[in-house]
Amino acid sequence: MNDRTGRTIDRRRVLAGVAGAGVVAFAPSAAFAEERAHGSQRRGRETVLPAQTSWDPVPAMTGRKQVQIPDVKLAVWDTGDGRRGPGRGQTVVLMHPHTGNGGSWGYQQAAFAAEGYRVISYSRRGYYGSEAGPTERPGTVVGDLVALMDALGVGKFHLVGLAAGAFAAFDSGLSVPNRLLSCTVGSTLAGIQEPSWNEGTTAILPEGWFALPETFRELGPSYRAAKPQAMATWIEQVKLPVTTVQQPPQNTLMWPQIESIRTPMLLLTGDCDLYLPPTRLREMAGHVRNAEVAIFSEAGHAPHWECYREFNKTVLSFLGKHRR
Repeated sequence: MNDRTGRTIDRRRVLAGVAGAGVVAFAPSAAFAEERAHGSQRRGRETVLPAQTSWDPVPAMTGRKQVQIPDVKLAVWDTGDGRRGPGRGQTVVLMHPHTGNGGSWGYQQAAFAAEGYRVISYSRRGYYGSEAGPTERPGTVVGDLVALMDALGVGKFHLVGLAAGAFAAFDSGLSVPNRLLSCTVGSTLAGIQEPSWNEGTTAILPEGWFALPETFRELGPSYRAAKPQAMATWIEQVKLPVTTVQQPPQNTLMWPQIESIRTPMLLLTGDCDLYLPPTRLREMAGHVRNAEVAIFSEAGHAPHWECYREFNKTVLSFLGKHRR
């Protein structure tokens, strides 16, 4: 397939995660091994949320600026330091899907800020408003994330990642666990490198998959059938140019490493997500310590857009449990 500049990219490689130099392996903790030996329940609770059937126009986002980190300038949307609300300094970082950018969180930015959080989103390298950087130094997603937080004076933060943006989730849990207050992992293959997991991805995505329209691959059939005005805005975001930068993970993302993560995790997907249907989400959850699981009825691969009301309510409830 091609990216939106015409450059050829390997999307399956992007979806599966890219192993590279500097990969670090982590063994599961003895305590977690003991839990497994005694048959403890690790998956946590599962909640199914109702379908959304009406949609408001997408709110405009505020606080856009350029922030320099090593090698690149990134486009950032930042609501401020959060001191006016009950969060007092609590920061939520929103990591966008491949079909999006830092400015495609209109349904979340004001809603999360109203709860007292400092809300930061940004376009990853090569996405709308951000530089791609030198090809010989692509960096890592987690490295850029940490560098950005340092540049903005943020210590600990909540991470909310969707689709390609959630490839940073488990990698961050292994790389900077002391910085993460919580992690929401949504509608994503997560960069997991287990052969059986990637075989499952190949099995459910037919030949010619990436030649299909992005609206079909990413949005659920109910949302497409309804054709809300907001869908036109989603399509506009998708059409913005992208220069894909393939950034390797910092860690080996195999089940034992993921099982060792202690950061509180919320895993979510839409029940019409063609990449990550609920069965695959439950498989992932079986390897995540005490995960909370949320499934959005009639939603596809973009639950933050297709069912933003329940998405916001669910994620904010989860964040509220882990304010500290």
